Amino acid sequence: MAGIDQLLEKYGDILKEEINVKEVVPFVSDTPIVKIFKPLGSQLSAKFGKDTGQIIANGKQGNVREIEEGIEVFSPNGGSRILAPEDFEVVYEGLEGDDITVEGNVIVKLDLELTPELEREGIAREISRFLNQMRKDADFSVDARVVMTYQGEESLEAIIIEFAEFFKDEALLLSLNHWEVQGDIVTEFSSEGKSLKVGLAH
Repeated sequence: MAGIDQLLEKYGDILKEEINVKEVVPFVSDTPIVKIFKPLGSQLSAKFGKDTGQIIANGKQGNVREIEEGIEVFSPNGGSRILAPEDFEVVYEGLEGDDITVEGNVIVKLDLELTPELEREGIAREISRFLNQMRKDADFSVDARVVMTYQGEESLEAIIIEFAEFFKDEALLLSLNHWEVQGDIVTEFSSEGKSLKVGLAH
């Protein structure tokens, strides 16, 4: 089976696009993580009857080996039992926080810190959606490249400059010009109390 680094290299871009994240990297924990298999008594009793209690006790003692079919639970006195995936649950000791989730053998942690860079990028994406809505409202053809003029709050103008190439690609812009706003459609973009007047023209 491919290692996590190989999987991320192969599917990293797809994951970033699908779950809308900036970066996908292997998970590294600051504290030791212990994987624990907990046999489920309700499932085991129908299969193993009177041996269920001993199987659960052996599992709690850590006498467990992960195998392709599920897990193998050993007895200190000899012998073992094979448990299918539905016969046990997997828990991880050492994982804390609402931003961590576990599915099978996969642990996912989201870094939810909103950096200034991410904030600017978020606003840029809002502006991109706004520009494309302007295109629709103006009834521009889907492949028409248009000219953008803009004026407004300094921080929003800075985002226009920083993400100019992104806007050109996403909204099919020929150019972005900081001068008197004019065009086939003129409207105002607002974000967190700041505004930017925008015009689009053929």
